[in-house]
Amino acid sequence: MEIKINTPKEMPKDFKVIEQRADFIKARAEYSNGLILITEQIAGETTIHSNFNWIKQADGSFTPNYDSPNNNFQDQN
Repeated sequence: MEIKINTPKEMPKDFKVIEQRADFIKARAEYSNGLILITEQIAGETTIHSNFNWIKQADGSFTPNYDSPNNNFQDQN
């Protein structure tokens, strides 16, 4: 399944690999507007955690809802 995530039209201001093994990568990206994405990739599957909740757009893409912080988000900074 392919999903489009609408991030800011820029490269992250901060990007770091938190953990990497032959079968797993965990990384953190932070954008200038405060959006933080934690991605975990394993066996062709990616899970994304964000400090904001998401709005599903009519085209099926997802946009961060900057008015709705994700209270369950745990930063990996």
